[in-house]
Amino acid sequence: MSYYETVEDEVVSEGEEESEEEEEPVVVVPKRRKQKKWKDPNKPKRAMSAFFLYSQIERPNVKTNHPEASFGDIARILSAQYKALTDNQMKKWTKKAELDKLRYQEEMKHYVPMEDPTGGPGKRKKAKKDPNAPKRNMSAYFLFSVHIRPTVKEENPEATFGDIARIISAKYKALDVDTDKKDWEAKAAEDKIRYQTQMEAYRAGL
Repeated sequence: MSYYETVEDEVVSEGEEESEEEEEPVVVVPKRRKQKKWKDPNKPKRAMSAFFLYSQIERPNVKTNHPEASFGDIARILSAQYKALTDNQMKKWTKKAELDKLRYQEEMKHYVPMEDPTGGPGKRKKAKKDPNAPKRNMSAYFLFSVHIRPTVKEENPEATFGDIARIISAKYKALDVDTDKKDWEAKAAEDKIRYQTQMEAYRAGL
């Protein structure tokens, strides 16, 4: 047998092997769909921000005026329109957002969660807190915050929860590092020792 016949036979045999491999059936594994998390139909709808309230009302108008616009384009148009509002117009939507927040807080006071009929697969149950366990120690900032919050609320009756947090943060940052801030850091150190001591006694009693 010549060299060329040998090579030809090898090429033919390789081609046959490749065709045999290509004929093997491909098994398609269907993708598993993620199970949707069950939602309580009675749970109050979360409060919306001023921009979302504005967006909800203006979206139909933007879609009518810009029929070719994509979802992203509409979002950008709404954002630009919202930023262009006058102070008086902005106050109107801010007020609506504050009222919606009060509505949500009031509804949540009376909300009783339904039991999940699906059993909540994959959902970890939160461990019940022992009411007798010692309270965790607080940082210097949190101790300062608890102390000053009533005063800030009294001085700023119109302030929202977020406004109060910002005011407290600004006041803490303005404290003198060598005097006032050191006092709160010392109190935090004492509170840490208190927590560690109480935890030792608590664990010993378990």
